[in-house]
Amino acid sequence: LFRSATAALLPAKPARAVADRPDQLFRWDGGGPYFGGFSGLELSTDRSRALFLSDRGFVVRARLIRDQAGAITEIEKIEHFDLHGTEGAVLQGWRGDAEGLDQRPDGTLHIAFEAARGRIYHYADERGPATALPRAQSWRRLPGNQSLEALALDEAGAVYTIPEAELDGTFPLYRLQQNWEVLALIPRRGDFVPVGLDFGPDGNLYLLERRFRFAFFASRISRLRPGNWARPETLAETAMGTLDNHEGISITQDESGQLWATTVSDDNQSRLQRTEIAEYRLPD
Repeated sequence: LFRSATAALLPAKPARAVADRPDQLFRWDGGGPYFGGFSGLELSTDRSRALFLSDRGFVVRARLIRDQAGAITEIEKIEHFDLHGTEGAVLQGWRGDAEGLDQRPDGTLHIAFEAARGRIYHYADERGPATALPRAQSWRRLPGNQSLEALALDEAGAVYTIPEAELDGTFPLYRLQQNWEVLALIPRRGDFVPVGLDFGPDGNLYLLERRFRFAFFASRISRLRPGNWARPETLAETAMGTLDNHEGISITQDESGQLWATTVSDDNQSRLQRTEIAEYRLPD
């Protein structure tokens, strides 16, 4: 088991419309080939377990140990497993560039891959072969390293994704029911680009965005309301260098009814970066 490292309850923030840092921050120290590169995240409804998706083509299942205040104090690895392609072979190299994750209540997985201008796989068995979902024709125009990073499913099972790169000046929000449709065009706001999506228990869609310059990163979390998709409401935005490279997001609700956004950073399996789990209290 690799366990973890440093928990921090950050100083109380002054009341403000947009949070400028997380309420809680935990640094997870691990090692070996099955640690790091975490680009996707899914928490259990009771917030005690998590799936961490690595862009190296594997998933780590872990237990989140929390104190009485709900802050993460330790992470215990339960297991890991490799992802497989449609023919059943383990995904290796660029084929394993997994970026977006959603787990359904029945345990099945949907995973977005960035390479080859975007593809989404469904896993009825997390350790078995994948079933490829259809691809939108417009994905052919996406750069190979800026395609699908953000993925979420709604309660009805419809699949949503946003590419990291703009198409014709905006970020299209795609939804797959019978076929892919562009549900909305999300405007570019500054230098941030989409890297994560998750539906909350409140039925709203939450968008994680990232910007970077040189070796520094900033994060932004916004709420997209059904029927008003193209008008994101900014809930949190960190300054450059406050956090590492956060790419995965999961929205949960604690026993008191408080909504939380939990994000994880991709350390690129580099000693120069960190694996962080940040948690933000979200306004109603």
